[in-house]
Amino acid sequence: MAVAYDDRSVKPMSASLMRAKIATRVVAGLYEAVPTLMTSAVRMSVELPGSSRQAGPPYPFTFAVSPAWCSGLKGARLVGSGKLDIAWINPSVITTMAHLGKGPFRHPYPIRALAVFPSWDRLVVAVAGNLAIRSMEELKKKRPVLRASVAANDCVDFAIGAMLKAHGLRLDSFIEWGGAVEPVERPSNPRRRDGIISGEINMVIDEGLDSWGEVALKHGMVFLPFSQQALVKLERYGFSRAPLAGGRLKGTLDGSAEVVDYSGWPIITHADLPEELAYQFVAALERIREEIPYDSAQVPPMSSFCRSTEEGPLDIPLHPGAERYYRERGYL
Repeated sequence: MAVAYDDRSVKPMSASLMRAKIATRVVAGLYEAVPTLMTSAVRMSVELPGSSRQAGPPYPFTFAVSPAWCSGLKGARLVGSGKLDIAWINPSVITTMAHLGKGPFRHPYPIRALAVFPSWDRLVVAVAGNLAIRSMEELKKKRPVLRASVAANDCVDFAIGAMLKAHGLRLDSFIEWGGAVEPVERPSNPRRRDGIISGEINMVIDEGLDSWGEVALKHGMVFLPFSQQALVKLERYGFSRAPLAGGRLKGTLDGSAEVVDYSGWPIITHADLPEELAYQFVAALERIREEIPYDSAQVPPMSSFCRSTEEGPLDIPLHPGAERYYRERGYL
């Protein structure tokens, strides 16, 4: 028989809550001290063992971070359907599509934002300069033999498929032209970097420009602008166009060239998350704001967590509890 343990009677400094607090700090300490021993897939579950879920605190919830199974399309669906309570998604456009029921989502999901973290990025196509190709139209016309390093994960492969389709291409097109496609799960894959430097890889399709974009520019690769016709199709699908130049790409780039925006790391939840929990979640973020790492050059102001910026687009509603916190403190 399961024994119910009701935390509603627990005092703030009880032994059980003290041990729970220590446990979370130990895990955080491991990620600070020995991150290479850890994994980027994390699922935390705050439970009420043996108790039925009732109104009022304490609130059981799950919070997951994992590029393998919940940071992309799957994560948005899991949160929207209530199978996860909170998840960290990359990039913002996935949450926009899920909220609107566009692109790969067949219907709208009732997701809400708790915060959005800055992470400037673009979805791009880069080719070796010696191919003398300067546009997607020239790429289709010349049909060069390519060895392409291409992302293959839930956060970006759907976008690559949509982008190529909008240009009348498929990944198989490069194989049909006599080339090869090498899928990589992470933009920072060392085989990609080594291949760009050696010249063995003469095409890259991916986001995560911080890890490979500068190396590509340094070794003569050219970033291709997307065609206007394709951009219109991609906007209907749910993407936003964005200038290629700027952000982290420090090199000679066509200022008028446009690609697809892939910025932002939103933390999302579903509409049914208790308001008090959402409020306190954001409060906890503010307490540690200056201590945690960011995918940006500077520590962002708290006001940027609750509004759309170039580095962190936010096109879905804030959760009411989160919105109340931001408004009470003058961030909105």
